[in-house]
This record gives sequence, C-alpha cells and structure tokens, in this order.
Amino acid sequence: MIKDINGTVKKMTGNKYKLLVTYYNNFEERQRKQKVIEVDSTRKAYVALDEWIEELTRNGFGSLDKITLETFYKKMWMKDAESLLESRSYLDYMKIMDTRIIPTFGSMKIKSIRTFHIQNYINQAKNLKNGNELAYTTKKKILNVLSSVFNLAIDVYRIMDESPVEKVKIKRKKKEVKKVCKPYNLSEIDLFLKAVNKPKTPLDTKAFLLTAFVTGARESELAGLLESDIDFNQKKIWIHQRITKRPKFEEDDLKEEYYCAPGTKTGDELTMVVPDDYLKVMKEFILMKKKQRLTLGINSDKAYLFGNADGSFVLPTSLYRKWTRFAKRNNLRVIRLHDIRHTTASFLAADPTVPLKVIQERLGHKDIRTTMNMYTSALEESDIVASNAISNVLR
Repeated sequence: MIKDINGTVKKMTGNKYKLLVTYYNNFEERQRKQKVIEVDSTRKAYVALDEWIEELTRNGFGSLDKITLETFYKKMWMKDAESLLESRSYLDYMKIMDTRIIPTFGSMKIKSIRTFHIQNYINQAKNLKNGNELAYTTKKKILNVLSSVFNLAIDVYRIMDESPVEKVKIKRKKKEVKKVCKPYNLSEIDLFLKAVNKPKTPLDTKAFLLTAFVTGARESELAGLLESDIDFNQKKIWIHQRITKRPKFEEDDLKEEYYCAPGTKTGDELTMVVPDDYLKVMKEFILMKKKQRLTLGINSDKAYLFGNADGSFVLPTSLYRKWTRFAKRNNLRVIRLHDIRHTTASFLAADPTVPLKVIQERLGHKDIRTTMNMYTSALEESDIVASNAISNVLR
C-alpha cells in the first residue's frame, strides 16, 4: 500500500511553483511525482499541493496502472494469499498460476485483461498432458484462481473496478455429468460394520475404520489424531489437528511437504462423546501399540493414533489405500474414505431423535445447509424403506 507521503513546494521564476510529492509504493520503492503550476502566492501553491495529494491518494497515485499480471502475482498475490488460503489450496492455486495463467496472461497489464481474453482461453484450454479438452471442474478451478487474483487487485489494491472473470461462461457437455459417489445406505452400513467386526479383521484396521465411522472425521483429521486425544474417563475424543500439505521452496524450486496443522479443515476444534463399545476397541488397540513401541525400545510422548511404529504420522493417502484394500477384500462397494464421513452424516440424519444441530456440530459443518443435504439423502432412503414396508403388507 502507498505510505510515507510527503509534499514540498519550490518557488521558481515569476508566479511559477514546482510541486513535488514523494512516497513509497507497494514494493517499498521510493517514488516521486512533480508538476509546475502558476499561482500568485506561496499560500495558494501549498493549497494546490494539498489538493493534488488528495487527488493522488483517491486515484491510487497511478503507480499500479502498468503492472503486469506476473508482477502482481509474484509481489502481491503470493504474499497476501498465503495468509488467506488453506496451505493445500494455496499450493494448488500456485500450480495453476505457474503452469497455466502466467504463461498465457503473465506479460499483460492486469488492467488490460478483458473478459473476452479469459473466455477465449477457457474455451480453448487443453489438458497439459494429453491435449484433450479440459473437464468442466478443471475449468471452474482455473476461474476460481483468476478470481482470487482479480478480487485482490480490486478490494485491496484498487487497481481496477470490476473483475473480468465474472461474466465468463463455461459450457458443459451434454454427456458430461459430475460423478458423485453416494455414501453407503443402511443395508450397506450393516455390511460394512459386519466386515469391520469380523474376527479376522486386524485390530489396527478395525480401530481405524470404526474411528472413521464413529467420528465422521476427514482423512487428514484421522491422520492427525494422537493416542492422547481419546479421553477414556470422559468418553470423548478430541479432533484438533490434521495432516496436510504446504508449499516448500528449495533453491527457487517449488515443492510440497506434509505437516501437522492446527485445527480441522474448517479451523475449529471438535470434541464429541463416543460409545463404550468403540472405547473398548480403542483401549485394546492403544495398549497393543504401546507394547510394540516398548518392544522396539521407542519412547514417544506424542504418538499418532494411526501412525507408524515409531509414533510418527502417516500420510492421509496411506489411510485411503488401507481403506480401499479392506473394501475390496470384503466385497464392499468401494467409495472414497471421505464418503464414510458422508455415510456417518446420513446415518445420523436418518435417526429422528438426533437433532440436525447436533449432527452439524459433531461433523464440524460450517453451514447447516451441508447437514441438510445429508438429511435429504437420508429422507429419500427412509421413503423407499417405507414404500417397501407397505408393499410387503399388500402382498
């Protein structure tokens, strides 16, 4: 932002005065502007200086009129977006900027980029690997990234008045339907729990999948659970951190690394009551893990619940692979690990004694409408069950 604005007046010959304004721009660079005016007194020259500084301040000093998209991205967006976006989203946005947007629009002045420029790009955008047309969702993500850039230019730096992204349209192919993996229905939940509770199911797998179903936690949050997060006396579990990605620069090369971030994906911590049968399994599981570390001579004060033998965390992708292997071995419909969370939500929503507000708080939904969508899905299944019940009576 513009700061340290100073103005001076210098008397020249006759009634001419030189007005000089110095300031520091957004890049911490010292800038100066000057002009010559003709007035009949020094007092009027200072009045003119004040009016000029006010005009420059109102119009943003014109210091960013010629800034290119690449310069704005590197000197402003990267700095501001890092604090505004989730680490993983920040990394994903940077990849799209570096591989797609900067090669196309980087040399253009940000103020000169128009809707038709972006529309033409979106219409012709191809997959960088195979040259096929991009999917609707990928095009949408590119527009989201561009919106974040232009919104920053508008709201914070006042470079422009409106975003050229707003009126861009994406054509969806008639046959292009977004694939949505449905959560388990009630009968599938029964099969899932029977498979989990089979005697041959390894204790670590049983503990992991029961935790996923009982808590409805996201896979990053499951990976971030500590053994100490289960309070056996209060019969509660505390979800307060997650394993996620963040950007990492090594000799100007952008990479990524996993780390333990505080809070859930939505930022809040969760504490929920869990059933006795679940606690019984977890107590046996944690005891087994502690014995393993003792045998290996490992002393870990901060052991991750589903971590490695030395107590360190495993990646969320590792938990996902563990789940898919289990599902295939037990002939279960393979859904995403995240869809077990949706399954939990639908299961709870199908119970009329559980208030929606409780489900929202338990799952950490920021918006009650997300919980309502789960409730609608549960109602549809209950309606089918009711229809079948009536059908059985009529036979």
